[in-house]
Amino acid sequence: FRVACLWGSSPKKWDPMGSLCPRMAVAVMALQHLEIASAQDCTMMAPEHGNLGDCPQTLSSGSTCLPACLPGYEVTGRASCSSGALGVPSCTPSACNVTEAAALLQHVASLGNCPELLESGDFCELECLSRFLPSGNISCELGNLSDFACLTEPCLPGFQADPTRPEECELCPLGSYKQDEGSGPCERCPENSKTNATGRTSSQDCQCPVVFYERRNGLGELLSCLPCPNNSAVIGSGQPSGQRQDCQCLEGFMPVLSDDDSLLHCRPAEPCDVSDLLRNLTGSEEFKLKTGTCDPYAKTSMLPSGKQCSLLCDAGLGAQLGSDIFRAIDLTLACDDGKLVRSPPQGNVWCSQASWDVPPLVFLGLTTLATILGAAAIEVRQTSFERQYAKALRGR
Repeated sequence: FRVACLWGSSPKKWDPMGSLCPRMAVAVMALQHLEIASAQDCTMMAPEHGNLGDCPQTLSSGSTCLPACLPGYEVTGRASCSSGALGVPSCTPSACNVTEAAALLQHVASLGNCPELLESGDFCELECLSRFLPSGNISCELGNLSDFACLTEPCLPGFQADPTRPEECELCPLGSYKQDEGSGPCERCPENSKTNATGRTSSQDCQCPVVFYERRNGLGELLSCLPCPNNSAVIGSGQPSGQRQDCQCLEGFMPVLSDDDSLLHCRPAEPCDVSDLLRNLTGSEEFKLKTGTCDPYAKTSMLPSGKQCSLLCDAGLGAQLGSDIFRAIDLTLACDDGKLVRSPPQGNVWCSQASWDVPPLVFLGLTTLATILGAAAIEVRQTSFERQYAKALRGR
């Protein structure tokens, strides 16, 4: 370098540095060195949403480095310094790879209206297979996709998802019901109850066996099945009360009641002793009553409670009490808990031809007489009508 030194008011000649004015030359050279250094290097700055990464605080001119971005952001390039001019890249929000995410999800049919890469802040909807519904839109936020699923289309009431094929619905099996839509399981009926068909939609459809009486709420929904006393059941189709009184003794059993008239249990009904009737039939052998349908009970002479049978006369003969041929004789035997509630009248009951022949003749005679009287009444009425009609014509 050459430096012009001024002595007083007149410039002197140029002289190599340090020969004429060494102190001024050193100062000028230091200033020039600082200016050159300042023009070449760059003070590094971190990008927004990032940090310096592997960049130094001062980046030499002509050098590059790679800043780092915060999670969810991607750096657009490298930082550079050119003669003091610093080039800093940006940190942009990360996009989401929808294609990779869809491949990991179940029951997805296609990308729908989604691109392969979804920009941060955007949303779209994937397409699901048949019988599946999307849970909603899928969105991207700083490289993270929102939760998404293909949900099974809700099963109708009375249906549940098939355990082996969740995309299908099956009818609720016997003994269960399902009131609401959804893929959840059917609910079991209360203990000891069942439904009479599949696909039931309410516990109202649950029924107790006849040996249980039902407890239901105000909506008719079954709450529980309670056992009837021994040898009893709920018989008939009347409106149940939900009490033990709904239970009735089975045929051949009689009720045993408590002090408040509620059913305790049912005992076997007592049979009726019909030995006297069956062994002491009156009349000669030709005109004697026959055991008829009571013959099965003749050996034991016991007619079970609730059963009935009838004594019979031979063909052409009718039952007669003593000499009364007109009286109808009931030959039925009926038993109710050890007591005969129907039986032939006491006395000489036998079979006679007169009792068979006369009543029909009397009935026929009475019927004929009633017919004659009816015809005569019609004739009188017709004659009276004709006379009144003729009289009315003469009056005109």
